[in-house]
Amino acid sequence: MAGAAIVLAAASCGRLESFDHQTFATFNEVDYSVDETVGQVKVGVSLYNPTKSETKITVKAVDGKAVNGTDYEIVSPASGVLTFAPGQGEQEIIVGIKNHSGEFTGSLDFALELESATAGVVVGNLNTAYVTIKDLDHPLHMFIGVWTGQVSAYANSSYNMNVTIAPKDDDETFSSLIVQDLDPYFAAYGFTAAKGYNQFIAIANETKDQLTIPAGQPNGYVDEADGAVCILGLDGPDLATGENIADIVFTLSSDGRTLTCPNCFGLYANRFYEVIRGPIVLKKK
Repeated sequence: MAGAAIVLAAASCGRLESFDHQTFATFNEVDYSVDETVGQVKVGVSLYNPTKSETKITVKAVDGKAVNGTDYEIVSPASGVLTFAPGQGEQEIIVGIKNHSGEFTGSLDFALELESATAGVVVGNLNTAYVTIKDLDHPLHMFIGVWTGQVSAYANSSYNMNVTIAPKDDDETFSSLIVQDLDPYFAAYGFTAAKGYNQFIAIANETKDQLTIPAGQPNGYVDEADGAVCILGLDGPDLATGENIADIVFTLSSDGRTLTCPNCFGLYANRFYEVIRGPIVLKKK
């Protein structure tokens, strides 16, 4: 029995040793977001445990809303095959991005996939990279982007604000946007858009210099005891009575660099709230 155990242990170690030295290729990152004016995007690929011989990895383009040859094109490797020299561990794919400036196409996306072309070499779990081409000609492009600022709250506290405004892809009227992480209190405690919370809909006016975020929108968090947590924009300080509830209105400066809500006193919701002392002033990154 002891001899059998030794054999099994040796076999297990052999499998582990083989796994540790497996040659595999993988993307360095899997999510890329670039402006339509970027020209090119470089996507890194790593080859782990490179061999002493040449290794080939096939790169495949997969259309989403973006069409290969019309909206993007793999510039390098032009053959569609990445070649790693003996011992080489890093390569990059260069993709040309078509600039559709002046033409509103909406955000476009495509993917790149890795496939092994050399016997004994595999691809890792990160074998697909996704690229989003951001359209800068959206009718509400002046609002789209990341806005930062700091806001004061009662009890001498303050919160940093990092608000992202993004297109609402299913809005065929192009009059509304998604506002992410508007509530700085929730964001400070991890209730962020990345986790499915703290996202609201904003509506632009006809002259495109104001965004209105209607009060009463649930932020995606539901508590069993208190129900949905909703955003309330109060232009008065009386949280207890719920009086003076008003929509949150941001005005865009003439240079397009500042969003201001002069009467934003707070972003309140059930038992989760912090009374914000307005105004809220956000600068575009």
